[in-house]
Amino acid sequence: MDGQADNLRANADAMCQDPAFRHALRRHCAYIDAMGDIARLNTLVHPGDQMLQHSLNGHREVNRAVSQYFNVALQQHSAVQQILNLLFEKPKDQLEILDFACGYGRLLRFLCLCAPPARIWASDIQRDAVDFVAREFGVNGLYSDFDPEQFEPGRKFDFIWVASLFSHLPAHLFHRWLARLFSLLKPGGVLCFSVHDERLLPGHFSMPAEGLYFQSNSENADLDNSVYGTSFVSESFVRSAIVEVAGNNHPYFRVKRGLANEQDIYVVSRDRDRDLGPLMQMRKGPWGWVDECKISDTAELTLSGWAASIDDGALDSIEITVDGKAYTCPTGVIRDDVRSVLGDDRLVSAGWEFKLALDREASEVFLEVTARARPNEIALLYAGKLPIPKHERIAEPRRSIRDRAARRLELLMERFRR
Repeated sequence: MDGQADNLRANADAMCQDPAFRHALRRHCAYIDAMGDIARLNTLVHPGDQMLQHSLNGHREVNRAVSQYFNVALQQHSAVQQILNLLFEKPKDQLEILDFACGYGRLLRFLCLCAPPARIWASDIQRDAVDFVAREFGVNGLYSDFDPEQFEPGRKFDFIWVASLFSHLPAHLFHRWLARLFSLLKPGGVLCFSVHDERLLPGHFSMPAEGLYFQSNSENADLDNSVYGTSFVSESFVRSAIVEVAGNNHPYFRVKRGLANEQDIYVVSRDRDRDLGPLMQMRKGPWGWVDECKISDTAELTLSGWAASIDDGALDSIEITVDGKAYTCPTGVIRDDVRSVLGDDRLVSAGWEFKLALDREASEVFLEVTARARPNEIALLYAGKLPIPKHERIAEPRRSIRDRAARRLELLMERFRR
């Protein structure tokens, strides 16, 4: 890492522990009422966490990167909570849960607040990641293996969650890991995994006949790119893989763009007769972005971006909080780019703009930008401290009344000469 990157990461770590940011995160936990002691929220991020580093490298700015990192975690947590609530009658403290390919615990920091850590298992190929989540979040750690058949947790699970693993696997490992994880379900158990759908495949690439396109690169440079790259799949490929593992006509449910408004989530039950119909009620929640965020030399805050409900279309407004004071900002600004990129005509008016004069004597402000679709559907679009520029005022010489009058006359004569 270069010096700038080191500085970015140090500032990101400090922001994660900042009381104002932690308080903002708590307010954005959609399932806070069901999460017990929210004060236990652990916002420490491991130095090796590639997901945060990837955002820092992309944005080269701390507030956007950290906000994006945690917003994706909150949306992932919302998806998990909905699936658990819709498919299981047993209380969460009676379920045994596996977060497979858990990384450095972006989901686990929230999941361990709504289910007993002692009933959560976390597994990853990166051993330092497993050690970190076990130590920081109190869950049971399991080292994984490049060979699916060598992964033996010694138990089976009610719920297995796999985010952003199958979106990185070549075809042969896709099939083998699906078979291994499916075999670890208890009767009545459910496996969820996410993929890059073929619609995300760049236009200059062609999908092979088998329905999986694999590129040997990813955001994780620490792993062998021949077995962990970036893959795109068709639904027919996933369906055939499920048939291979579970048999013909085995039920599954696909949640399009169910993970971070990008990856599709597939839900597969252990039992053939399991009703997955309740997942029709699943909501993806709000999403959006802050495109412009600046404070002028005159201490004017300018913000712009877009926000929408992925389920319902453009929102009526967003919430902006500046040093604890809340403002409502209407949407309605035309954003053809958002409509085009997301392929949803409802989002053409999802844009918003906001300006506010700040206290020029203040040194900084803490800003939050929130998109809310329903009371329990909330997205953290932006949070963090912003410095207010300081500029010395140069006092103008005091003119006499006669001088000011003469200047006014000069201006008047100048108008007549035009």
